[in-house]
Amino acid sequence: MNLCMFKTIGVFGKYRDASIEKPLKKLTEHLENKGVEVKLGSTTATEITQHLKQEVLDQDLVKEIDLAIVIGGDGTLLHVARSMAKFSVPTVGINLGRLGFLTDIPQADMIDEVDAILAGDFHIEERMMLEVNVLRDGEVLYSQSALNDVVIGKHALEKLISWQAHVNQQFVTAARSDGVILSTPTGSTAYALSAGGAIMHPGLDVISMVPVSPHTLSNRPIGLPADAKIELTIHNRTENCAHVSADGLIGCNLVGNEIVQITRSKHSVKLAHTENYNYFAMLRAKLGWGGAQGK
Repeated sequence: MNLCMFKTIGVFGKYRDASIEKPLKKLTEHLENKGVEVKLGSTTATEITQHLKQEVLDQDLVKEIDLAIVIGGDGTLLHVARSMAKFSVPTVGINLGRLGFLTDIPQADMIDEVDAILAGDFHIEERMMLEVNVLRDGEVLYSQSALNDVVIGKHALEKLISWQAHVNQQFVTAARSDGVILSTPTGSTAYALSAGGAIMHPGLDVISMVPVSPHTLSNRPIGLPADAKIELTIHNRTENCAHVSADGLIGCNLVGNEIVQITRSKHSVKLAHTENYNYFAMLRAKLGWGGAQGK
């Protein structure tokens, strides 16, 4: 790829965070000086971008841009990247503070790294996503995609959730726990890691099912094929006994007579990285692993 393929770039800043003002204006001016049309995403705070035209993050905007640049953190990138995936628009993440798992470009290196991407010095990494559908009496109540994970979680102070899992119509397990996480490799370093799941390299095609604080310790995380059809049901029969969330956003409250279906999404997130990106260096930096190389 080269510059001519990136004629229109969407720039998305962390929502209502005034700290993005300087880097956002710096990047916008730099891109425009290179002859690139810039569209500012509506995730950005209006009070600091009043002199720049904002666009709504909808399908029309996504169709108009060739590249999305996110200035913020992993949460902002998750929101933007899901919208970009359907139209195969590559996404670049610039982190305002500490190195992110997804927003991997430090703010200090922003201009140099963006210039490298504009010059074609980058590669595309594809990250699988999940699709969740909640059905009740055959009717779809909720449908959403997720780059990190889909979670069935209990509401505050409620009793444990009693749930069952089937994979490709085969019974897998029944458990009582605070919830259950279905994670992509990307999400394996998020909530799933805190719940005891394994770190999975993003190049893997696998879905991790991780119980959250199970009542019986023999209920352990399990890796499942990426093309598996996973169905979860719960046996609590009280209003709002649990909820389903996708990438941390609660989307549906459960009453106990639903089927929660999770499959691999037909879309994937495309992350643009320069040659400076190193997945294992990122893990060492985020998780505090030893930095010295063996001899």
